[in-house]
Amino acid sequence: MSGRIFENLTAIDVYIENKHQKVIKCKGKVSGDEYLVNILFDKDLFKKEELMVLKEEFDLVDKIEETEKAIYIITRYNEYEDIYEHVKKMKITISNQINYSTLILEKINKIKNLPLEIVSSIIQSNNIKIDKNNGLIFTGLIVLSDDKSVSYAQVLKDIANLLHIIFAGDEVRDDKISREIPPDIQKIIVKCLEERYTNFDEILKDLKSSKIYRLINPEKEEGKKIHSVRTNLKKRKVKFKIKKSAIVLGIIALVLLPFVAISISKMIKLNREIEVPTNKEITIDELEDKSETQKSDISKQHDIMDEDKENSDICDDEELLSYFDKDMIESLGETNIASISEEKSFKGSYSLKVNNSSGKNNEFLIGLVDLNSQKFDYLKNRNVDISMWVNSNQTQDAVITLKLISKDKTISKVSKKIYVIKDNWTLYNLNINTNAGDYIKIYITPEKISDIWIDSFSIEVLK
Repeated sequence: MSGRIFENLTAIDVYIENKHQKVIKCKGKVSGDEYLVNILFDKDLFKKEELMVLKEEFDLVDKIEETEKAIYIITRYNEYEDIYEHVKKMKITISNQINYSTLILEKINKIKNLPLEIVSSIIQSNNIKIDKNNGLIFTGLIVLSDDKSVSYAQVLKDIANLLHIIFAGDEVRDDKISREIPPDIQKIIVKCLEERYTNFDEILKDLKSSKIYRLINPEKEEGKKIHSVRTNLKKRKVKFKIKKSAIVLGIIALVLLPFVAISISKMIKLNREIEVPTNKEITIDELEDKSETQKSDISKQHDIMDEDKENSDICDDEELLSYFDKDMIESLGETNIASISEEKSFKGSYSLKVNNSSGKNNEFLIGLVDLNSQKFDYLKNRNVDISMWVNSNQTQDAVITLKLISKDKTISKVSKKIYVIKDNWTLYNLNINTNAGDYIKIYITPEKISDIWIDSFSIEVLK
């Protein structure tokens, strides 16, 4: 039987050999194409339906044969770089990083019912290639370890390693997560390393529900949420503008009322005097339709130009509000609290504003990080770096303070003096350890009578 498998192939070299398998590199006698013939000695490793999954899910798996003594898996061989080599040599875009991660996690979910030894082998970095068009290729080559047995925890660690390679260019070292990795992805890696996922579906769900994924791959199911955020933000804006303009509009209406009455009287008289020819009827609806068509054409052009920016602004505003849950902040009973402002922004449409009208060195609460929330729970018991962009209408010294709170008591506090330049956005950051904390309060203390704006909070795990 094995002779028939090799009848059209010429063996070149032994590619891999251990007590569980032998992989032979071969060349097609007619085509000249290269192949790997993977001979698995343990036939009990696979069920028949599992072999079918392998054939269906991996394009490079050319043929699977079963003999009395072994299973033969023939895969096409290529010289493409593996994903680890590729990201070491060149920086890949955030879009490709997200797409690679998605493809890998989706593939894992498709083969999740295969033995863990197989799943672990499939997602090793040297088994995932990048082609000349930056496409992701799974070799489908199964390489078994000497002890063969692989635990679920080991597969989770393999996933964490692979994500770390994609986003940071290297494997996880001593359980330390690179600061280059976006917080959403850091959270997934940490949960993998800490074995907090009960199944592979949860990992993919976490990725696809993350802010960074939605930014790169906006999906239809996010439409309602985006619409809701957009509506809420617009309501804030409309409410703010109506309050300021209601009195002015009332005065204008009273002034114009006599003129409106005279105009209506003249229009009625004019309509009685004018006769419209029966063969040339022009209705108000037709005039309005024509006007609306012109308006629509202009509006569509503006919509196309502004759509991308608006969606980006919505994501930025949504992120800012995640650090400033107004209801939660007001429930803390603080005296001095920032407010949402549309006067200035570093990103999006809004920022947080502090109005220090007294000139006293008062602390103003500008943010809150709830370490028990789904968004921030990965930050618990870690050393974190919190950054923000700050602007002011006065050049001055100020102080940023972080307070770690547990059961309504401050258990840790760090402060940093900053120098704020008038009408310039500047990035500032400071670190705090979150051990035993429930949430972090973020404060700023201005030195002068002034307005200060804060925008674009960000958090990174340091270790």
